[in-house]
Amino acid sequence: MAEASDVRFDPIRLERLNVRTDYPMEQDEFELLYRESAYCNMGHVNKRGYPVVTPMFYVIKDDNIMMSTIKNYRLKVGCLMENPKMSVAIHNDGTNVRHQKAILVMGEAKIHDDDAFMREIHWMIIDKYFFELTTDEEREVAFEAVHTPLRCIIEVIPEKIFTWDLGKMLHAHDDGVWYGESQKLINKYMQQAHLDLSVSVD
Repeated sequence: MAEASDVRFDPIRLERLNVRTDYPMEQDEFELLYRESAYCNMGHVNKRGYPVVTPMFYVIKDDNIMMSTIKNYRLKVGCLMENPKMSVAIHNDGTNVRHQKAILVMGEAKIHDDDAFMREIHWMIIDKYFFELTTDEEREVAFEAVHTPLRCIIEVIPEKIFTWDLGKMLHAHDDGVWYGESQKLINKYMQQAHLDLSVSVD
């Protein structure tokens, strides 16, 4: 792990860095972050021409990003059908700049509404994001809430992928992807009553 004294703040170098090529993630760390992160933000362009960024659940199938959304009641699907260009940012839980690592996928959306395909993706989402549900009954209730008739799957067909290991900007790369720093930030700034789920905050 890089020590604080090893960090080099070079203003000329920082100005001239090529963000696409000069501080990429290591390949093994990319694979772990890409497939296992829970933090995902999807960007598309709405009908008024504004970029809209939305937090999303996501899973990886056949190496591509898959996200679930609702047709008709979510404007993003109609926008993506008119203009399929989109981007997705995936990042880790690093709060110290030496630990911040991120992925940007730019590409086009492909909309799926095949029931068998959606079932597979929705079960993958349940497994990834609803892991606290341990009984078959709990999992089935969650699945029925997610797998509804108006749902569809957005698949990102990638055209370009960029990665950033921000510690490399300062010659302070640390190996790894997960550092638990988001929890440290929560512990520092959130009231204790909100941290203890057994305490009512009403």
